[in-house]
Amino acid sequence: MRAAIERGADSLDTALTALGNALQGPAPAQPGEARNVRPAFRLARARYKRVEGVLEFYAPALAAAFNSRRSEVDDDDAPPPGTLAAAGFPALEPLVWPTVAARDTAAALRILEGMRPAVRRLHDLAATIVPTDAQVVELARLEIARVSTLGIAGFDAPRTGEAARECAEALEGIRSLVEAVGARRWPTLRGERRALDSALASASAWLQRHPDFDSFDRLAFLVDYATPAARALDALRIAAHTTPIRMPRGWRADVASVYDAGAFDPRAYANSAAPPPSAALVALGRRLFIDPRLSGPGTRSCATCHDPAHAFTDGVPRAVSLRGSSETVFRNTPTLINAGLQPAQFADERSVTLEDQVIEVLRSPAEMASSATQAAAVLATDDSIVAAFTRVFGGAGPEPVSPLHLRQALAAYVRALVALDSRFDQAVRGDTGRLTTTERRGFSLFMGKAGCGTCHFAPLFGGNTPPLYLSSDVEVIGTPVSPSHPAVPDADSGRARIDHLAAHLRAFKTPSLRNVAVTAPYMHHGAFTSLDQVLRFYEGGGGAGAGARIANQTLSPDPLHLSDAERTSIIAFLGSLTDTGVTRP
Repeated sequence: MRAAIERGADSLDTALTALGNALQGPAPAQPGEARNVRPAFRLARARYKRVEGVLEFYAPALAAAFNSRRSEVDDDDAPPPGTLAAAGFPALEPLVWPTVAARDTAAALRILEGMRPAVRRLHDLAATIVPTDAQVVELARLEIARVSTLGIAGFDAPRTGEAARECAEALEGIRSLVEAVGARRWPTLRGERRALDSALASASAWLQRHPDFDSFDRLAFLVDYATPAARALDALRIAAHTTPIRMPRGWRADVASVYDAGAFDPRAYANSAAPPPSAALVALGRRLFIDPRLSGPGTRSCATCHDPAHAFTDGVPRAVSLRGSSETVFRNTPTLINAGLQPAQFADERSVTLEDQVIEVLRSPAEMASSATQAAAVLATDDSIVAAFTRVFGGAGPEPVSPLHLRQALAAYVRALVALDSRFDQAVRGDTGRLTTTERRGFSLFMGKAGCGTCHFAPLFGGNTPPLYLSSDVEVIGTPVSPSHPAVPDADSGRARIDHLAAHLRAFKTPSLRNVAVTAPYMHHGAFTSLDQVLRFYEGGGGAGAGARIANQTLSPDPLHLSDAERTSIIAFLGSLTDTGVTRP
């Protein structure tokens, strides 16, 4: 592996040198004329993609130096406002693509020079890696998933339209790596190694034959090439008796593809003290979910606003407050289907776990006007409830109906509301006839031209970032007070109300789009009544695109130039994500 990584580092270094030379080439003939450096930039990106899998696995901070769209914000050690800047190629891209103006040359060269130490560190890294079989399999597995989600969406190079070619390069990097180590590691598994090599080669070749970003058929790639490659890798792992690496992630370690049934584990997002799910625990949680005694006045249950008959929403912009019909709850009621697969709860991500969310909802004067302690005390007077808690929790603690047990039961029920078997899921798992031609085209538009897949990541179609699906960024899109006033931002401060970061003013969690066709109205304040309104808002570049002064908007203000037919296709695809049935984890 060392030699393969060193060759990759050398190739990347040579490509960066060529890019620097192109940037410093002869001055344009006319003032203001642009200098074209596309071939050099394209080559440098390709060389990075060849080593991406290794870097992302062994040195993610080093990978970020080459290819981070923006700095991550950690609530425990948050950077000061204004530091959410891209690094490496994503910072360079807007300066050099499709052309570089003379005024941008110096800035581009500074970014390029800043990447040089990272190349040297990559060379040094090669000498320190002593990979196990499981690590080789895992880094390949993660990279195939990265290609199948972020890559085909053009996540880290949105301007170039080179996603297909770059995905091909990433797969070739994995193919070369497995080829370099495979014969020594798995000498008797020639058939499995040949099958994996063939699958990776076929996937790469298909992408090379379909380079157009807007038109290439994402479903065809996933079904016919990416998933077979993932399964060939898993077949090699199983044949080699290699135990999957157990690491924090939402995607199960023993499931080949993120698109496979059962790919996601709700327990990955649970509090470490949460009891293992059981039928009795989930049943108790459901019983509590529909019990109005959890509210202070005893008039409202969780199901009042999260109605199972309406995909666990209430169908109104904002629920009526418990304090009176003249007042509404602060924000729109989101669906709870698949809420257990989210790394943070609420639109401002103020709660990490579902257990914490219960505390917030119960104590909200507008929502439940109670507390976990108060609700537990009320329930403890009901002998049948006490008996149910005792059956589930036994003699744990001095009282079976405790605030903690109440929270754990409710969280277990919500965590069991997993529904990932929509027509889209069935199609991406091989039954492609489950999607119409229009829906299939809509998926490619969603992941391509419309740019939706760069924030609503497949296959959960929320903010969980692939391939680990454990973190979620908040986004600033400039949501207006209403669709009819697109340049007037809503006053809700969003995440900034929690962390007080200026960069997070009006920032909100990226919600999952699963069941979005049946969970209107939309946005954190429920002001958008239709998906067409939502798409038109995004198409215009969000609030900033409509003329609002929002300096920290993370959504591009540039228009998408979608046709009526393209909007119709995207909306049709979103309808294919509907699955309101729920299964236990």
